[in-house]
Amino acid sequence: MNSQMVLITGGTSGIGLAVSELFLDLGYTVYSASRKKREITKHNDFHCLNLDVSDLKAVRAFGPRFIEEFGVPEILINNAGYGAFFEWGAFGEDQIIDQANVLYLGPSLLCRTFAPAMADARKGTIMNISSIATLYPVPFMPIYNSAKSALSALTFSLMLEYEKHPRFLDFRIGDVRTDFNKSSLQQDPSSQTCLMKSAWLQIEKQLNESPQAKVVASQILAAYKKNKQGIVYGGNFIQAKCAPLFHKILGQKGLRMLLHNRYQ
Repeated sequence: MNSQMVLITGGTSGIGLAVSELFLDLGYTVYSASRKKREITKHNDFHCLNLDVSDLKAVRAFGPRFIEEFGVPEILINNAGYGAFFEWGAFGEDQIIDQANVLYLGPSLLCRTFAPAMADARKGTIMNISSIATLYPVPFMPIYNSAKSALSALTFSLMLEYEKHPRFLDFRIGDVRTDFNKSSLQQDPSSQTCLMKSAWLQIEKQLNESPQAKVVASQILAAYKKNKQGIVYGGNFIQAKCAPLFHKILGQKGLRMLLHNRYQ
């Protein structure tokens, strides 16, 4: 068994699959923890493990069991996620809880298990895949925006606690051309307002004009290989370089005006 292990949630599709393939090409053993089991048959070092990150009881049991069976991985990548597009008043309570679990509480529990284990082993990197939505919230996706922001805050907090091992990265990605929108939960179109429909058209346009998953996966791998830590932005040039700077300049009023104009 290859001693260099990567554990990634949602590693069987989209960005997760692209990242998995890059690490496999480098000779790592990759374990994907996903709800949908899919084997990459051309790689003997890819292993798909069943885990529903929205099931916190399952997440609590998963971490210790993984360490007992496989050991402490070199890299943990909290990547699993999905979108939910609803007016706030139409956002079901179960849907709110489920998405918050997948995007924030599940990754938090995995960090709770693996960060101390990595510290004891004096090795390791934890990369939490957050979003540029921490700076530029997407309308009608309130839990996605807030959960990704919470994940970013968690990453920074853990950096203060663990000075050497593990290393933490908050990888904030912009839009990526995947099936993210197709798999997003949506309010019934018949009940959507004109504003919602207009916003969704813009979200779809942004997705179609965005880089493919393999481009962002290469940025994630590059950040890891360069031993970066803290906040790293990914996506196209505007998303990765210009957007963080514009956010500092705009201020709250300017940001609200920008987002209203863009999505209306």
